Amino acid sequence: MCFKFYLLQVSTWAMTKGIDTQKVLGYCPKDMKADICVHLNRKVFNEHSCFRLASDGCLRSLAMYLESNHAAPGDLLYHTGESVDALWFVVSGSLEVIQDDEVVAILGKGDVFGDEFWKCAKTGQSAANVRALTYTDLHMIKKEKLMEVLNFYKAFANSFARNLVLTYNLTNRVSVEKINMFGFGSRDQ
Repeated sequence: MCFKFYLLQVSTWAMTKGIDTQKVLGYCPKDMKADICVHLNRKVFNEHSCFRLASDGCLRSLAMYLESNHAAPGDLLYHTGESVDALWFVVSGSLEVIQDDEVVAILGKGDVFGDEFWKCAKTGQSAANVRALTYTDLHMIKKEKLMEVLNFYKAFANSFARNLVLTYNLTNRVSVEKINMFGFGSRDQ
């Protein structure tokens, strides 16, 4: 376990170059902080069409609420039954979605997972585990912060709802049917 923690620290350092972003941002005036946050989240904004029609003010608000996260291989981001209260954007790396001890999806760069909580008010429960396969860089926004931005920027909210492609909805169960490839035991006697 200690070695895994060391590897995560090395990986995190490689991504951040040893800079504590939150600490640095704490010293900045609000306007500069928003500019820096937009820059730090540019990969997410540029890669997903749901952000194309967002005004500069809207992007600045979103950027202030997006959080960067890093996961090492084997780290669990969600457990089955846990509340899905965030939207996750995969910037690099890969994750697996596991339901009933079966891998039902592999997520990678450009994928988005979570729940469509902007379409309904309730917070759902995860129907699967999500585990990092590789060192993974993710950006995440909490439900209440996203809803705050969507409620304030109504025009953007409509565009966001139409254009966001949720790669995997964690609240939906996937029907996994085991296929007997060789036909053994499948014939009627």
